[in-house]
Amino acid sequence: MAGTAFFDMDRTLTRSGTWSRYMFSVNKGRPFFYLRLPLLALHAVAYKLGFLSRQSVKEHGLKTLKWATRAELEHAAEQFADREVEQGLRRRSRTVLDKHSSAGDRLVMATAAVDLVARPIAKRLGIETVICTELEWSAEGRLTGKLAGPNCYGEAKLDLILQAHEAQDFEKPITGYSDHVSDLPFLEWADHGIAVNPSRGLAQIADKAGLRIEDWEDE
Repeated sequence: MAGTAFFDMDRTLTRSGTWSRYMFSVNKGRPFFYLRLPLLALHAVAYKLGFLSRQSVKEHGLKTLKWATRAELEHAAEQFADREVEQGLRRRSRTVLDKHSSAGDRLVMATAAVDLVARPIAKRLGIETVICTELEWSAEGRLTGKLAGPNCYGEAKLDLILQAHEAQDFEKPITGYSDHVSDLPFLEWADHGIAVNPSRGLAQIADKAGLRIEDWEDE
């Protein structure tokens, strides 16, 4: 019987994170952005040291995009998605997606990435259902610099998945794929949790947590 396959995006389906690269591509050539880079770096360090939340860092980055209209940002996101799907995926991402699709499984992306970036990439990969971090827009069609809901990360990601599960009833068996230890709650919830090219933290606990490790860069 067909089931459901959940995929994290950054460093699972893709080889590297997407948000910073999208933000830099949109702000390329803007002097104000480069003047803010030291502050962005300071926020990142403060997060690593535990003084700021991940959401706070993400919202600070969003403020660098408030100059652009929604149409401009969405156009840039479409172009970014084209490049990412062509050049930025792990070698076996398409193979695994095709395997689940051929088996009749429902494909779901569950990612901390923002909707602006995640949805265009998911669309190009044939993933119809996306659970992600939602952005807040003003009535004038510009970013407010805030998130419209929780940052879809860690326990919050599992909470959002469970909310979607109540509404949509994801078929079992459920397979979950992620690279990062922050996704342990969602990987343990899945019937089959798989650590894809795992971070050091996830690799260290994968066996104890009953997770299978897969290398998606191996031919």
